[in-house]
Amino acid sequence: VPEFVTAAVDAVVAHQGAGARADTSSWEADQELRVSKYAAGLAQLDNGVRISPDASTWRCAESGMAENLWLNLSTGHIGSGRRHWDGSGGTNGALTHYEQTGRQYPLVVKLGTITAHTADVYSYAADEDDLVRDPQLAEHLAHWGIEIMKLEKTAKSMAELEVELNASHEFGRITEAGATLTPLAGPGLVG
Repeated sequence: VPEFVTAAVDAVVAHQGAGARADTSSWEADQELRVSKYAAGLAQLDNGVRISPDASTWRCAESGMAENLWLNLSTGHIGSGRRHWDGSGGTNGALTHYEQTGRQYPLVVKLGTITAHTADVYSYAADEDDLVRDPQLAEHLAHWGIEIMKLEKTAKSMAELEVELNASHEFGRITEAGATLTPLAGPGLVG
């Protein structure tokens, strides 16, 4: 199979439909991200760490996971994302690294979301603990050898994941929609 056919098929598979893009754009517009106060003057260690431009080589330092990876912008450590309540998700590698380094390096970026225009940046600092903006993100990534102009998005952003979760969530299970319920009262039946 010619290389251009494979590339075209990959692009079609990875393409996000107009409806999904509109939903994500609407969600992002509602989530006005503030600039992290830790972005200006961000400490970046000169520890010899270089991040490969080849996304297929990125791995969590603790677990070896290859998805949901977060790069600490100060230390160059790659860790997996947070474990979800149901046991899915990451292994808390990025958060554990933040805690083990004395909570002094709070900014992380989700590696698969980096494009020339945007990326998911999260601040673990207790006074932010949220997605934030880093106006110097290109410079902060360049310190680790990452050129944002050469990267393509390979993972869903936090906004895309949130829209997807809300679209697929079965709200009827919470309200027991469609079920015939028998009213009950008395000890052990309320609450």
